[in-house]
Amino acid sequence: METNFSNKLINITNGRNFRELGGYETISGKKIKFHKILRSGHLADLSEDDRSYLTNYGVKYDIDFRSKEEVEKQPDRIPENVQYDFNPVFSDDLTNSSKSIDALETEAEKDPQFGFDHMLLAYEDMIHSATARHAYQNFFKFLLSNTHENEAVLFHCTAGKDRTGFGAFLLLSSLGVPLETIKKDYLLTNITTKSFVENLLIDEKKKGASDNLLQSIKDIQTVHPEYLNHAITVINKNYGSINDYLHNVIQLSNKDIIDLRRIYLQ
Repeated sequence: METNFSNKLINITNGRNFRELGGYETISGKKIKFHKILRSGHLADLSEDDRSYLTNYGVKYDIDFRSKEEVEKQPDRIPENVQYDFNPVFSDDLTNSSKSIDALETEAEKDPQFGFDHMLLAYEDMIHSATARHAYQNFFKFLLSNTHENEAVLFHCTAGKDRTGFGAFLLLSSLGVPLETIKKDYLLTNITTKSFVENLLIDEKKKGASDNLLQSIKDIQTVHPEYLNHAITVINKNYGSINDYLHNVIQLSNKDIIDLRRIYLQ
């Protein structure tokens, strides 16, 4: 089974990490339809051409996983005729993707592992917290209502990597996409945001950032395989398996799984 990872980026000029989930192959040999499901970073910087592009692409739902503070700071520029849903995974941005460098400096200076360890805790919160559970349950309600052909759900957070990455993990798992493929999609963030992260680190180094702070910035602004692996370990230990988690925590019935595969697979 081969999957093409080279055609996932869509043509958005003023935004980070806008990607198609169409084309991924399932264990049974079916493929996810194109123009049905997109993942991305925030929509605050979209140009008018970008907004028109998403409308023409078929986007009908904009699911925003960010906190109230993040949304107020950088509200989405919602494309025309798109239904917006404020659906916070955290009450605050626990991933720190939207935090200022100054806010990270004190913790990072004390502990070079701060960024990495903090991300592991953020993933645990995504799994266990009532707010996150509600957000992902609501996410699947929108996915199940997206029944018309060539109409897409776009879901995102600030950087489109952690809250969005965990949402993609849940969705792709429910559709029967192999874990190896899911992990590769997860790690694509490090390719699609490479220049952004490199430029951020260069700028902060010029401002005098220490090695500890630079390491924490990198750990927070990128994804590590250990982050998703940790989430999978926590799920398996506490809930039995990802399938048990989808049924018992996200509250998907067998019919819901069948409907999701009918809607999104071909």
